[in-house]
Amino acid sequence: MLIPASDITGVVLCGGEGRRMGGVEKPLLPLDGRPLVSHVLERLRPQVGPVIVSANRELDAYRAFSHPVVVDDIPGLGPLGGLASIAPHVTTPWLFCCPGDAPRLDTGVVSRLAAAFEDERVAAYPDDGERKQYLFLLVRTTAFRSLSPYLAGGARSVQGWLASIAAGAVEMCDLRSTFVNVNDPHALEALQPDTLG
Repeated sequence: MLIPASDITGVVLCGGEGRRMGGVEKPLLPLDGRPLVSHVLERLRPQVGPVIVSANRELDAYRAFSHPVVVDDIPGLGPLGGLASIAPHVTTPWLFCCPGDAPRLDTGVVSRLAAAFEDERVAAYPDDGERKQYLFLLVRTTAFRSLSPYLAGGARSVQGWLASIAAGAVEMCDLRSTFVNVNDPHALEALQPDTLG
């Protein structure tokens, strides 16, 4: 399926609490002299139209990247809470989201997901051969009608919501290294500038 970039809103998820990193704001940690989220935005912008950042702390730092920043309406609901809060601000028929601490984001992942889309699907995400990468998600914005009721019922699982809307996986074993995100200090140390590709 051919989807123009202008029909896709890019969402960078930066609303986590960074517990495994001692509560630091992970997307703002430096890599090669720039915040991790700066690398993500640089790779995302050419693939989408509007860009929105989901964040709950350090808002001025995120606003400095000149994209709208949306705070969770209800704290503590995880990534789905961020998407539910952003949904009313999205005017395109499609949305692609990714974590703000994944600086190797592939510059062709959105088009790969779009090309593999089947008409009956409402969402697609990569399968890197080791795990399904649910937060690198291309989804029709109409699917968000089911998200608020899902959260209101007490559910929080991204995987569970995607199963409820019949999302499908797209094989991307060749891109496995691009889905690496920074969950602990060792992961950040392993991301040397010359490995960003």
